Amino acid sequence: MTAHRLIGNGVRARQLIPVLVADGPEFPAALFGVMKAGSAFVPLDPAWPIDRLTAIMAELSPPAVVVSPATVPALEELERAPEAVVVDCARAADDPAARRPPPAGRRPGPQDLIYGFYTSGSTGTPKCALNRHRGLVNRLTAMSRRFGDGAGHVTLQNSRSTFDSSMWQVLWPLVSGGQVVLPHRDGILDLEQTALTIGRYGVTMTDFVPSVLEAFVSLLEVREDLRVAASSLRRMLIGGEAAGPGAVHRLRALLPGLAVTNTFGPTECSIGSVFHDVTDADADRIPIGRPIDNTAAIVLDEDLRPVPVNTPGELYLGGECVGAGYLDDPGRTERAFVPNPFPQIPGEKLYRTGDLARLGEDGLLYYNGRLDEQVKVGGVRVELGDVASALAGHPLVGSAVALVLGEPPASTLVCCVTPRSPADPPAAERLRGYAAEKLPAEQVPHQIVVLDALPLNHNGKADRKALAALLVAGTAQGAGQEERVEPPADPMEELVGAAWCEVLEREQVSVTVPFADYGGTSLLAYRLTTAISERLGRPVRPRDLLVASTVRAQAARLTRGVDDDSAELAYIRHDLAWRPPRTLLLTGATGFVGAHIFAELLTRSNAELICLVRCCDPPAGARRLTEVLDQYGLTAAWQALPMALKTGRVEVVPGDLGSELLGLPQWRFDAIASSVSGVVNAAGAVNFLSGYLDHRPANVLGVQELIKLAAGGARLHTLSTLSIFPPPGPGAPPITEDRIPEMDQVAADGYNRSKYVAESVLADAHRLGVRSVVYRLGEVWPHREIGVANPDSLAHNLLYACARTGCVFPTAAETDVTPVDVVGAFVARAATGELDVPDGAMHVLCPARLRFAEAFGVLAERSGLDRVGYACFRERLDAVAGSEERLVRLSLLLPPASGDRDGAAPEEFDRLFTDGTRHFDTRRFSRHARPPAADGLAMLDRYLGELTGIPAFVPQETFAPQER
Repeated sequence: MTAHRLIGNGVRARQLIPVLVADGPEFPAALFGVMKAGSAFVPLDPAWPIDRLTAIMAELSPPAVVVSPATVPALEELERAPEAVVVDCARAADDPAARRPPPAGRRPGPQDLIYGFYTSGSTGTPKCALNRHRGLVNRLTAMSRRFGDGAGHVTLQNSRSTFDSSMWQVLWPLVSGGQVVLPHRDGILDLEQTALTIGRYGVTMTDFVPSVLEAFVSLLEVREDLRVAASSLRRMLIGGEAAGPGAVHRLRALLPGLAVTNTFGPTECSIGSVFHDVTDADADRIPIGRPIDNTAAIVLDEDLRPVPVNTPGELYLGGECVGAGYLDDPGRTERAFVPNPFPQIPGEKLYRTGDLARLGEDGLLYYNGRLDEQVKVGGVRVELGDVASALAGHPLVGSAVALVLGEPPASTLVCCVTPRSPADPPAAERLRGYAAEKLPAEQVPHQIVVLDALPLNHNGKADRKALAALLVAGTAQGAGQEERVEPPADPMEELVGAAWCEVLEREQVSVTVPFADYGGTSLLAYRLTTAISERLGRPVRPRDLLVASTVRAQAARLTRGVDDDSAELAYIRHDLAWRPPRTLLLTGATGFVGAHIFAELLTRSNAELICLVRCCDPPAGARRLTEVLDQYGLTAAWQALPMALKTGRVEVVPGDLGSELLGLPQWRFDAIASSVSGVVNAAGAVNFLSGYLDHRPANVLGVQELIKLAAGGARLHTLSTLSIFPPPGPGAPPITEDRIPEMDQVAADGYNRSKYVAESVLADAHRLGVRSVVYRLGEVWPHREIGVANPDSLAHNLLYACARTGCVFPTAAETDVTPVDVVGAFVARAATGELDVPDGAMHVLCPARLRFAEAFGVLAERSGLDRVGYACFRERLDAVAGSEERLVRLSLLLPPASGDRDGAAPEEFDRLFTDGTRHFDTRRFSRHARPPAADGLAMLDRYLGELTGIPAFVPQETFAPQER
């Protein structure tokens, strides 16, 4: 749609088209639209000063510009603005052009331009660095080879759209089958919201500038809830400036499952082309690493000769990553892109990075600083000459010098100016507003100091070292201005003021002077949050400080209790809440537990449901679903199903859980994977008489296929069993939900072994980024109101056998009882996001137990059953077993009698059943549900009533004593 409109407005192939789009879904839509038109995109920031945008538009002279509905007003402020092509994702589906094929003959080649990014310029004029398709394709392909296909990741766009690192964050997942999260930004760096966004969407991969990472780590260290939110991360890329080891290793300690990759590369060379995976060995210094595939990095002297190992030199890049130079600036292009004298390095040009580096004996590259005035502040490239030139243009300013104080992450951009006339010095506040009109926000000085004169060196130039010394010493007050210090008026102001002094490294501050006037930046504000939190002994939200600029204002907010624990907890819970999934894939809907989950989803949610059913065609599958709902007495769902099938809310897909791709064609499997936001696996093989190989297709291989399907970002909910654990010994502590047994501890039967292997596979997948919840079930009993039992339940078949044989026997066996309506409601609410359950295992177990002796007593009283010994019961069971398959299986499972015809059941019988309430920790489940705490008999009253109506029609003579 966007491509057709661009072409209709006269856009030619291989033309640079500005994209004035705020972050959000319109951004990638705009990029792909420009590429389909055969053109190259140039992302611009609507928040840039109008003068800057006007100059860029004049340089590009485009026939059209791509905007979103939110950025149309910014375009209207420009003089002689190009024709606007509006990208509106909310209305795209209604546009007929969206269904037309892409334009023909516009496919770009590897050498064609793909994008241009405007960077800072030393002359005060921004320069547009151009890159080709081949460079970006090489970078994205190298990422897939290094980190695995993007389909296995949920990537957060953590860079603004005008920074080239946003290219991999947006395009890599979208071209490799993954997902990208495009957060809403309001222009304020909000690391708290970043962490919450990571947790809300299960983000596995993103990018941080080291200076921002420092603040992010400090925030995680004092906020456990944010650490939990960030725990889904599996890979983090860092880059944009030198990375200090401290914050990186602190982060690795906070999030042990996280791998960190340091990256290096300028905008002129396709984002980044030198990578290093951080290890424990990088304790003192983090290398920038080695070049990625099809690129080269070499350290040279002034004569373009390689320097020896451990000798600093200028770093040059070559190979596929090298860009096309600067737009309409052949002189600068020629200086930066030099002829390649090395035949072993592909390509005609090398790019001079202007960075000093050395090659270590370990074969890794190490960063050693810059050669020129270009610096990185907050990971953003800043030409100090650009900043000084902008301030020097003010009519009251005579001269200006910009410099950076401190090391990342506490670097501060300062501009010192002198007045044009000593009698009329400019005010620092007005100069800051003037700079904001001329420069992008990231280049506006954090502090502006007005001096009577600049210190000079012997060449008559501004002495930066002397100037920095003056500023650090605090002697540069500027134009005779004296700082008036307003002292703290109460204990809270004193506490906040002390934190300010620590972070700003000052002896005193005034409670009425804004944080920015002391050189405070948004990153320092996050350090301030940590300092105040430590002093208060409770977490402080960054937003509560960022909106208040002075010590007095911050102290007032904290005193009013805006940050009390209950409000914080409510905010966290609200912000981490899932958005209800729109579409769920459900397996096992024709089974006992699966049918009840299906009924809950159908009658108590708005989710669209895809049911995988073993059937010949969808109508046959629909009939099976209808019959099962009727069989279990789920009347409301049975009545709702026909309309849900008719409207398409429920779709039946014939398939086989134990087959590759679930028995589906590849295209169908892929279509389901791209459409579902959650998977509920309630299917499985259960046969205690069969071995592992019989259970493996459905219980293990099926889970593997569902992991493939969920790898695109859907959350996988799987039913398992508590019986994978052996009964703990006397006095053993309860088994926690984080535990998984060793293989040699798992029961030898095929069912439990298959469930153990499936859980192990899920745990491995979770470590790779697949979100999953495992629900370990105990004995699942009938619905409390309906009373229809699971025909495959061992405990139910035992009680059924007593009713059929007309007798009960003494036993000490007991079991936990969790009604299926409790299980079904809990899993359904978790799958739709109504319950915010964490990834991992949960013991879904009610605190109630059933003693079979008590149940036998109820049956005997209600139906007049005989009270006999276990051996007599076995004789009667064997006599009637041939008439029903379930009784045959039960007879094979139960141990033989000990010989005493009137005695109680042997210990082997009692060990067939386990009371899980004695052995398993259920705190995680109990936090999210209110399981009934009634005793087992009360919970099963309706079921036992149904059971006593079963006729005991076996001929009485069958039970006559045998003649010896």
